[in-house]
Amino acid sequence: MLLFVTCANGRASLSSDEEVLVKGLGFDPVAMNSVKALGSSLERLMGRSVDFQRVPAAGVVLLTKPNEGHTVLIAVRRVLAGSSYSAYLNEQAFGHGPDRVAIMKTSDPYAYLAVVRTDGVNYDIDHAQVIARYRELTKRYGLLLVGAGQDWLEAKFSRQPEDWKVFAKEVYAFCPDIVDQGTGTVEALAHEMRRTNTLYLWWD
Repeated sequence: MLLFVTCANGRASLSSDEEVLVKGLGFDPVAMNSVKALGSSLERLMGRSVDFQRVPAAGVVLLTKPNEGHTVLIAVRRVLAGSSYSAYLNEQAFGHGPDRVAIMKTSDPYAYLAVVRTDGVNYDIDHAQVIARYRELTKRYGLLLVGAGQDWLEAKFSRQPEDWKVFAKEVYAFCPDIVDQGTGTVEALAHEMRRTNTLYLWWD
């Protein structure tokens, strides 16, 4: 049976299992309690090995209510600001279940990307190619990683492209599904990226 301790604000703190998890990772239980208060529960972050097996990673995931991943991510980052932790959107269930926010004890977004090993294998695009392209785009546009998973990556622009349509054609060439199964046209992709200030890559 899980044992819960009630905080002064009436919200449940870390369960005994969660406390064992975070202490085993060397995470601060007080900080993780503040994180948990923004969602429902904490679990072990799972990554992928080079041979595509699920493996435990050095982090936790916070489960949120459906469709609240982005909102909770912003709140978690605010709570962790100035600390040695960073947070990224780990999974979006699009209303079919809880979203997940990953927390790791690192300030390096590439450390998180190395855990989830994003790729586009259906287009013969491996993880190394995704990382190489992401580094190159980050150099050009100052990308800020929002989150990533096995077959998707989301980032914000700190410097926007001068020509969104030209950039959208470049994105489409690297990630066809974002148009073919998403926006429908390159022009619509350009509009969506400009409207949201977001780069979203996804390989079905």
